[in-house]
Amino acid sequence: MQSFSNAEFLQHGVSPTRSFSNTEFLQHGVSPTRNFSSTEFLQHGVSPALSLSSAEFLQHGVSPTRSFSNTEFLHRGVPSARSFSSAEFLQNEVPPTRSFSSTEFLQHGVSPARSFSSTEFPQHGVSKAGSFSSADILQHGVSPARSFSSAEFLQHGVSPAQSFCNAEFLQRGVSPTRSFYNAEFLQRGVSARRNFSSTEFLQHGVSPARSSSSAEFLQRGVSSTQSFSNADFLQRGGSPTRSFSRTEFLQRGVPPRRSFFNTEFL
Repeated sequence: MQSFSNAEFLQHGVSPTRSFSNTEFLQHGVSPTRNFSSTEFLQHGVSPALSLSSAEFLQHGVSPTRSFSNTEFLHRGVPSARSFSSAEFLQNEVPPTRSFSSTEFLQHGVSPARSFSSTEFPQHGVSKAGSFSSADILQHGVSPARSFSSAEFLQHGVSPAQSFCNAEFLQRGVSPTRSFYNAEFLQRGVSARRNFSSTEFLQHGVSPARSSSSAEFLQRGVSSTQSFSNADFLQRGGSPTRSFSRTEFLQRGVPPRRSFFNTEFL
């Protein structure tokens, strides 16, 4: 395919054709290990055909009618009708009433009802009590109880103890217990032993054993043979053939052949 500058995803045979500015995400065993400035997602067979600036996504035969200036998502047959500046999304027949200033997500029937500054999300009958300053996500019954600055999320009865400074996600039972810089996540009985400098996630039994600087992760009995400068994950029996300078992912037995700057994934 191509090499990607920052965000390269391998998800269930879905590959982006171009690069993203920052954004690396966790989905279905995909582990991003940094924070995200614009936020691009690949979700459930969502494949962006272009970079985020135009954000022309192809998802399950669903295409946006226009390009997007920032973060637009297509999720399971959910087409966005206009660009991110107006943020008129259609998701599961639930449209947001206003646009988003930063990072807004539509996921599994989650529809933001207003702009990102106030962020009043109705999600499966669950609404947040306050607004979010940065990246706020509602996923599978995840309801933030307060604004993003304090980041008190409620997800499946799990709440983080502190706030997040950037992009913190709650996904399928993943509960951060502290702030983003420490990033001590608890996920399904798996805890990180140390804090993370950027964005480290625990998803589907992925347990980081150390901080992001060394990024020695243990996942389901698979250990990395080297330390990584930023965020390097071992996932589902996959092993990197080399060490990576930034964000390299192994998903479902798919190993990257080279380092992140080249990002030649299989």
